[in-house]
Amino acid sequence: MESTETLPVADLRALHEAAAEAAGPGHFRYRCEVVGQARPHKDGALRSELEGVDCVWHKHRITRKYEEVYRDGNGNRRRRTSTDVLSEHSSSTAFFVADATGSMVVRPGEHEVIGAEKVLDRFDPHTGGGGRRLRIGPLSLDLGGGDGTIGYRREEWVVRPGSRFYVHGEAADGDGRLAVGAPAEGGVFVMSVKSEEELLRGENNKVWAFGLGAGLAAVAGTVFLVLAIVG
Repeated sequence: MESTETLPVADLRALHEAAAEAAGPGHFRYRCEVVGQARPHKDGALRSELEGVDCVWHKHRITRKYEEVYRDGNGNRRRRTSTDVLSEHSSSTAFFVADATGSMVVRPGEHEVIGAEKVLDRFDPHTGGGGRRLRIGPLSLDLGGGDGTIGYRREEWVVRPGSRFYVHGEAADGDGRLAVGAPAEGGVFVMSVKSEEELLRGENNKVWAFGLGAGLAAVAGTVFLVLAIVG
């Protein structure tokens, strides 16, 4: 991310036009970053599946929490709490990132948006009875409800229109229209409502913490080795 150039949309389009004149359309691929505001697809804003929030991107997850009986290594019956994901989905509809120079299409695919706003986090206890069903738009989801079910957790994240947006990926025109998405041959693809500086600061903190932990482990190992020798 630190080595990739952040380009105004107009500059990126100029590069694309020059490449298309030289080599023809459909061959442009350029690693880049674009920063601006998230704007809806030309057909209008999406609506999130659980809360119905106007957005350009959304994701939901529904998890069942349940208690099960198992036998430990000695054959004794034990109880433990577990979870399983019943439904998890993120939108793949393209949207725009707009800066002062123009707008660029972003194709999210199945990737997540870092720092997306969480608009729902609710746990509903299971009330017993037969199986439960949840309707999400045209989808009717079987929530199960067998023995041991404790309840269901619903979570949803969105990116609202107008949110600041950062995307790091590959600009390409392989399908006839210039858009930024995941690199065709693998590589880093990041979508975030956090700035590049915030993302890098977070990663640097992780590296620092890892280095500190490794250093402390090395010191502890040396101390134990010395104690073993002395002993």
